[in-house]
Amino acid sequence: MNRILKNWDIIRVVRLLLGIAVAIYSISSKDYIFLMLGGVLLFQAIMNVSCCGAGGCYTDKQQKENIYGNQIKKYEPDRK
Repeated sequence: MNRILKNWDIIRVVRLLLGIAVAIYSISSKDYIFLMLGGVLLFQAIMNVSCCGAGGCYTDKQQKENIYGNQIKKYEPDRK
């Protein structure tokens, strides 16, 4: 229940609204193939999963070094 009621961000709301709109359109136009698309979007919004799954794009590895650390030098103006 926590998963459904918490962490509503903008992408999740967009999926919900798009899923409802596609479902209503498919029922009104009797084009039931789009009803499956609307159902998938509604499922993604309610369960908070993406195409990759929950946290599918998340990596657990933390980089401790700056990627360009050896190329970027601190700016020190010439003082005269």
